Amino acid sequence: MKKLIFFTFFIIRLIPVYSQTDLPADQIFSMVNNSVVVVLAYDKKDNIYQGSGVVINSSGYIATNYHVCSDANKIEIKHFSQEVKSTEIIFKDENKDILILKVKENLFTPIVIGSSANLKTGQRVYAIGSPEGYENSISEGIISGFRNENNNGLIQMTAPITDGSSGGAVVNSQGELIGLSVSGQHEGNIYFVIPVDDIIKLINPANDVTVNTETDNYLLKGNEAYKKSDYEDAVYYFSKYLEKNIEDHDVYFNRGYSNFKLKKYKPAINDFTKALEFNNENFETFFYRANCYYSIKDYANALVDYNLAINNSPQFAECFYNRGYTYFKLKKYRQAVEDWNKAIEFNPDYEKELTSVMDTAKKKSGAANEKLKNK
Repeated sequence: MKKLIFFTFFIIRLIPVYSQTDLPADQIFSMVNNSVVVVLAYDKKDNIYQGSGVVINSSGYIATNYHVCSDANKIEIKHFSQEVKSTEIIFKDENKDILILKVKENLFTPIVIGSSANLKTGQRVYAIGSPEGYENSISEGIISGFRNENNNGLIQMTAPITDGSSGGAVVNSQGELIGLSVSGQHEGNIYFVIPVDDIIKLINPANDVTVNTETDNYLLKGNEAYKKSDYEDAVYYFSKYLEKNIEDHDVYFNRGYSNFKLKKYKPAINDFTKALEFNNENFETFFYRANCYYSIKDYANALVDYNLAINNSPQFAECFYNRGYTYFKLKKYRQAVEDWNKAIEFNPDYEKELTSVMDTAKKKSGAANEKLKNK
């Protein structure tokens, strides 16, 4: 094959740390002050909309409300004198009003992640955000109830928040994140919080928030090796991780891709097959398993998987490119030319590269047809 795509998937495990001691407000503020930032969203006319955000891990993930950035053409992060101009959107859920941004790693201190599963009415909470632009203000209140708005579970609290607080941290009396503020739009002390567990589910649908520390370290080391293209180490650490997390399809994919890069095609096929047991609509997995079959000259199975990849992603130019070569190997020259024309339609850059091989395929197809006529 002349061209392969590189897709990466990384699961972020959020490890909660629990304490039983209630802390005073000043100590809580000190704990979270460097984990709460200002989010500035610019629309196409350069109007600025300001909200708050919470740093949730050392990889630079920042959680905020979707509505803060819904019309944004550009998003910046500010933390007192520090400004970050480069951000990207990693995850979003408009219905739950959650947006996950990413900035450079280790710029800010990650907040301690708690849980919203066992909260109780009357429990003391603190909201930290930037109301009206007053950066990192803290307010105190209690959980006053649990509500359902638009089929979303929300926490109701009395800690005051106003415009600009949206996306800020709401923490318990141990300084652990239990949710994101949503600016109050009701009269009186009625304010809402998006539960932190919904954030975790968005980032990691498996919701494995109680990950064994040693096992989690294997995943972190595997991801680090994977990002550095150190595929031997990646396979080792992913394998150790999968001993305890046998249903993590994303890690099976990453180990499969690592084996593929190491030209260990049969183990890679096994990994991609395992990944598909948990997610059989992932076109990238079909695509890479097809590449493995192609590499061991099993063109029939490669064709099956390229077909499945295209069924799930009908405008996947690289898949038409690769399936064209598979048809060529199977001496189905007309189909090969059709696929390469599709590849060029979706990615015109392929035209120069494929012109010669398409001419060859057309000649072979013509010769084959002439041979049939002579018979």
